[in-house]
Amino acid sequence: MIAGFALWRLAPELDLTLLMAFRLDPASPAVPAIRGLTMLGGLALLAPFALVAAAGLALRGDRWRALWLVLTVASGRLAVEAAKLICARGRPPLAGRLDDVSSPSFPSAHAAGTLLVWLALAMLFDRQRRVLLPATVAMAAAIGWTRLALGVHWPGDVLAGFGLALLWAGLAERWLPPARAPINRA
Repeated sequence: MIAGFALWRLAPELDLTLLMAFRLDPASPAVPAIRGLTMLGGLALLAPFALVAAAGLALRGDRWRALWLVLTVASGRLAVEAAKLICARGRPPLAGRLDDVSSPSFPSAHAAGTLLVWLALAMLFDRQRRVLLPATVAMAAAIGWTRLALGVHWPGDVLAGFGLALLWAGLAERWLPPARAPINRA
């Protein structure tokens, strides 16, 4: 999060240069696809996805880990929203935006939410970490890039979102309940 804040406050010209380098041409035929991809990092899809995963854990008898997942994701989202209200950074210039967004910009909730949800799932399903961690990084990077390509976030916002998610996941891991032993139904 510090890197994103430093980019915003100490190197605003670099933040703008990076934004311009990543921003998609409004005439690009890829714009609709990028808008679709960015939706994968939105609350409207991430929250139900996390709730379905939590329900699956609960149905398996792993209620504490299900509760941990819900609390980790929900409290992480609240932390992002609090940071947005405190920092109150404006979005990039309206003329260059390829999507309609009006909330404060810093940190990126899409970047933070994507990374946090997928990291939490990787922590829960540790046997698959070799698959889930690279998928987490790829998904978060893709969503972060879409926010820049659409011109709705500054690069510092995306970096801060990733940093906040990493911090939150690291703190949450301290309270991760151990996995329940599989029920032997012989």
